[in-house]
Amino acid sequence: MRKITQNNTWKIVGVYTSSLIGAGFASGQELLQFFASFGAGGIAGLAAAGILFALIGWAVLDISVMEKITDGGSLLKHVMGEHIGIVIEVSAIFFMCVLYATMMAATGASLEQYVGLPFSVGVAVGSVMTFAALLFDLNGLVAVNTRIAPFLVAGGLMIGFLSFINQARPAFASDDHWQWLFAAFTYAAYNSVTSAAMLPSMSVMLKTRREAMKSGVLSGGVMTLLGLCMIYPLYLNYMDIRHAEIPLLNISRQFGRFFQFFYMFILLGAIFTTAISNGFAIIQWLNKRLGIRPIYSKLILAIGGLLCAHIGFSMFVARVYPLFGMVGLIEIAAILAWWLKNYRKTQ
Repeated sequence: MRKITQNNTWKIVGVYTSSLIGAGFASGQELLQFFASFGAGGIAGLAAAGILFALIGWAVLDISVMEKITDGGSLLKHVMGEHIGIVIEVSAIFFMCVLYATMMAATGASLEQYVGLPFSVGVAVGSVMTFAALLFDLNGLVAVNTRIAPFLVAGGLMIGFLSFINQARPAFASDDHWQWLFAAFTYAAYNSVTSAAMLPSMSVMLKTRREAMKSGVLSGGVMTLLGLCMIYPLYLNYMDIRHAEIPLLNISRQFGRFFQFFYMFILLGAIFTTAISNGFAIIQWLNKRLGIRPIYSKLILAIGGLLCAHIGFSMFVARVYPLFGMVGLIEIAAILAWWLKNYRKTQ
């Protein structure tokens, strides 16, 4: 049954953008590696990634509304066929499990470094908070993401604005390579693994295909604007922060302790929303594909994340992410190809 309100489009925009603004984006590490390292060409790369996010969000929601699809696995099977769809679906779920555990580890490390909590306590705090939010299913996902999303956007806009008014050097690096185009596709691809699994569930909030279009396009626009604001201080401070683990947090120190604390809150919010988005998709899969009751799925996720966060993921993720970049490229190619072929269907 569809629950329609005039704010549903913006709710989907909030959830979609929050799932994309993960710890890597909010920390500045992804922007640094994928775009800022290519000089001024990174601006074009960001624009290309924003367009891809808009098209992917629009396509996934539009297909889901057209075909009445409510989960990511069914979407992949619909556009790729039964056998290939299952392989890509299982690969995507494995990636999301790794990403979820990594977010728990990131929570523990962040709270240990900036609040002084022991790592295990920080991981437990993240697990409990995520479990509590997921108890409310889709309503919990929407409520958390739509409340945190404005702070994520505000933090990105503020650090860009403060950097602009305090700039003391040229904003753009001089080297420019065409690799930014490949970087844009890779970045959009692996970030779309989660959204392709999570967005179909949100299509029940949409009344028309026009709303699907608005949700996707607005999300791409928000991501592009936010990315431009956040990459600007990276250009200004590139030589100082190019080897930093959390570049934007380092930059935030220039603007005082209050803003640094505020940006730490933004980073934790980004970690939390990414964990919830991935957790929601994993729980849905466990329920629909393996028949595990939602409450047990949530317990498995919480306990599994709590344990796996202690393994140490740096080398593992370094090897897994490129692989799932390829999985993401296959996903978005299949989704966009099917959508473009059938776009005028029932329109």
